Amino acid sequence: MRGQLFLLETRRLLRHPLVWGATVLVLALQTFLSWDQQPNLSIDPVNATGLSTCLAAVVLVVASLATSRDGRHKMPESLASLPGRAEHRTSAILLATPLAAGLAAAVAAGGYLVIRLLSGPAGGRLDVWEPLTAVSAAMFAATLGVAVGRWARWLIAGPLTVAVLGYLIFQNPFNGAAGWLLPVMQVHRPDWPDRPSAIHLLYVLALAVALGGLALLKHGVRLAPAVAVVAALAVAVPAGAIAAAEQPVVRPSPGELSMDDVDSRVRERYFGPDAHRCSDRQGITYCAYAGYEPWIPLWEKTIRPVVDALPTALRARVPRVEQMTSTWSFGHNLNAPLVRPPMEWGHPDQRTILAQDVAFWATGLNDSAARAYMAHPGKGCDVRGQARTVVALWLIGQVSPAEQPRDLHVDGIQGRRPGTYWGAAEVGYAQLLFATPGAGEKVRANWDTLMKPATTIDQALPLLGLDRKSDSPTGATPCR
Repeated sequence: MRGQLFLLETRRLLRHPLVWGATVLVLALQTFLSWDQQPNLSIDPVNATGLSTCLAAVVLVVASLATSRDGRHKMPESLASLPGRAEHRTSAILLATPLAAGLAAAVAAGGYLVIRLLSGPAGGRLDVWEPLTAVSAAMFAATLGVAVGRWARWLIAGPLTVAVLGYLIFQNPFNGAAGWLLPVMQVHRPDWPDRPSAIHLLYVLALAVALGGLALLKHGVRLAPAVAVVAALAVAVPAGAIAAAEQPVVRPSPGELSMDDVDSRVRERYFGPDAHRCSDRQGITYCAYAGYEPWIPLWEKTIRPVVDALPTALRARVPRVEQMTSTWSFGHNLNAPLVRPPMEWGHPDQRTILAQDVAFWATGLNDSAARAYMAHPGKGCDVRGQARTVVALWLIGQVSPAEQPRDLHVDGIQGRRPGTYWGAAEVGYAQLLFATPGAGEKVRANWDTLMKPATTIDQALPLLGLDRKSDSPTGATPCR
């Protein structure tokens, strides 16, 4: 009888439109949210687990409604003549729902990771326990739904449980290490310390078993479910305590920061002598963190057009391309002449920033901004009216000519890079330079003159073959 009920409930759940509708929705939404980012194995599985909470919520409601159906209006009387008892029905649903939920979560999380891996070279390090957490969270939701449906027979009990649990998970970023006591911890950055994912997976699975036993205890105290609850709690309590004891990531507030403020768990990985893996490509040295070497050709594809537009003498002196963390950026020597790719890649803005690193180094604007900052801490300098600003913006646009207007307009009309400011006139002349035949030859032939801070845009127009279109006033605090 129990076997037949199990097969019946399994078939029903495997055909349930809400379960598979939520699976397709989660998979599609995850893919859409990450379509412009390069696959990153350090965070993609965590993102998949976080969004699979939506699938778990649907599973919880479906499981609670399935369990409580035999207590609804006139159902007890209708089922009284059947040989199977309520305990048998609970057992069947308790076995069927985690199976269906785990399968749906595996399709959503696994499908997402497969799509990501097929969408381009992946960087980062894969934590194999993270995708399994998405599956275990769905199984936890299934057993919780059965327990809620058996102990609280109101139809609203399942949705209320989803609302409360969903709110707690949504607030997890503010809970510190205590957030690991919930089935999903959805916040993570690629340069953060390793997560206690293995012990957390064990904790979630143990909770699922405990909830299953609790659902069966509704039909009376019996040895098997009681032992299951006690054993599961004996595993869940220490596992949860170990996970919650994980030191939270503390991101220092702005101010006077040093290497001492870098989390000790990541210091050696990102700042040690063997942190980077370096290779030489066409005379430029590229250094990536372990696991991110597949992204080096992507960085080269961005940097190469800018480098090819420079004079021959400068091409031989292009700075090293060295990957940098974002959370611990203050630990890097930001004044060093380096091109710094981030630990996430793919969005056009990231390519623009990398092109800016090369362009501002080549035109001397980085050095000017650094001198201005040293002289007046917290303040930058103005590069409006300078010929080299137009050249710098022209160089940046070499990365993606089809997107020149968007790439060159930063913060609307007024462009800004930390420490430097430019205006609409500089952007307009840079765009005119794109449309000028032989612009590259003109820039390289007059490079030394164009790079002098004292050379104004008006003085550069004849050299670049451009007509005067608008005023280009010099800034109040010009970069020198």
